[in-house]
Amino acid sequence: MYNVGDNTYLKQPKVMSDKTVDALLVRIKNHCLLHNIKEFDFSFHGGEPLLAGKDFFRKFCAKAKAIIPSDIKVTFGMQTNGVLITDEWCDLFDELDILIAISLDGTPEANDKFRVDHAGRGSYKEIVKGLKIAQQSKKLRYSPSILSVINVESDPVEVYNHFRNLEVDSVDFILPHKIHDKRPATIKKNGIIEENTPYGDWLIAIFDQWFYEKKPRPDIRFFDAIIAIILGMDVPFEYLGGQNNEILVVETDGGIEAVDSLKACGNGFTKNGVNLISHELDDALQNDLAILYSRSHQMLCNQCNCCPIKNVCGGGFFPDRYYKENGFNNPSVYCQDLTKIITHIQNSIIGCLSQADLQSLGIKEYSYTEVRQATYDKLMVTPEPEYAWMLEKFSS
Repeated sequence: MYNVGDNTYLKQPKVMSDKTVDALLVRIKNHCLLHNIKEFDFSFHGGEPLLAGKDFFRKFCAKAKAIIPSDIKVTFGMQTNGVLITDEWCDLFDELDILIAISLDGTPEANDKFRVDHAGRGSYKEIVKGLKIAQQSKKLRYSPSILSVINVESDPVEVYNHFRNLEVDSVDFILPHKIHDKRPATIKKNGIIEENTPYGDWLIAIFDQWFYEKKPRPDIRFFDAIIAIILGMDVPFEYLGGQNNEILVVETDGGIEAVDSLKACGNGFTKNGVNLISHELDDALQNDLAILYSRSHQMLCNQCNCCPIKNVCGGGFFPDRYYKENGFNNPSVYCQDLTKIITHIQNSIIGCLSQADLQSLGIKEYSYTEVRQATYDKLMVTPEPEYAWMLEKFSS
C-alpha cells in the first residue's frame, strides 16, 4: 500500500499510541454489545507489525481481554514479512495466541522482483529464515500460512512446488491490486469475448497439479473458496462469492477506513474524517465507500449482473473494479482471468460428481467462451441497475 500513489501514511505515527489502542478497544466493545456480536477478529498489519515491539502486543492483547466482555470470542492474527521472526517472537505468539501469516511470493527470483528492502536488496533469504524458525518452533501450535502475490512472469508450477518443498501448510494466492487506469502490463484492454487471461492461465497451471494430488497437500484458499461456493456453501471471502465484507482498517492515528487496498484508487481515497477518538465503528460503516465495499459482491455493474457465474465470482475484489472515469461501475480488471479459472474449476469438479449431485446443486459445464458470450447477449437487453449512480459516485 506504500507504493500505489497514496502517501497519507507519511502524516501518521508509525505505531499506534496507548490512547488510540484504548479508544479502539472501547469502540469495539460498544460495537459488539450493540449488535450482539459474539466473535471479533483482530489482524495486526503494517508496514511491518513486528517493528512495534513485543511490549506493544503484550499490552494490546491484555487490554483487549480486560475491556472486551469475556463472552465475546476474540482472535488475533498477524501478517508479517517474517524477517524479524525469532524463537522469542514465537514464544510470544504462543503466549498471546496470535496466528501468523508470512508474505512470500514464491521462488527467490519471483519474490525478490518486488519484495526488497530499503537498499533494494531481495528479502527472500531473510523471509525463509524466519519461516523456518516459525515452522520448527516447539511453541507454535499452527504452522504459519503464506500470503503470495502472483507474479505472472514466474513459472506457476515452479512456484507451487517451491512452496511444497518449503513444507508450508497453506498458501493464499492473491492478484496484484490494480485499477483500470493502471492495468497490469500483461492484461490488454480488449472486447468482452476475446481471451486475454494470463493470471487465469497461471492459476490453472497450479490447480491442475494441486487438484489431482494426493493429500497431504497445501491448502490453497483461492481454490478452496471457489470449490466451496460452487458446491453451494456460504464462504466469507473478500475476493469472491456473495457474502458481505466485514472488514474495517484502523490506522495508527485512529482513523477508521474501508479496506486499505482502496488506496490504489488515489491519494487520500479512503480518508473519511472518521476517527476512534470521536466516532463509533458504526459511523465508519455508514460511510458510502465502506457501504459499497461491504456490499460489493451484491452491488455489481451491469456486465457482472448478466454473467452466469456471478454467484461464484461476486464481481471479484472491489478495488480492482475502479476506473476514474466511472468509479466502481465496472467488472474487475481481472474479469476474464476470473472467468477462466472459475469455469475451469467448475468443469473439473463436474467430473468428480454424480448426476444426482449435479442436478441437486444445479451445476452444469460452461466453457470460458460460453460464459463470455452469454454475458454479452444478456447485456444487450438489460438496463443499468438502479444503484449504478452510487457505483459511479467515486469517479474523478
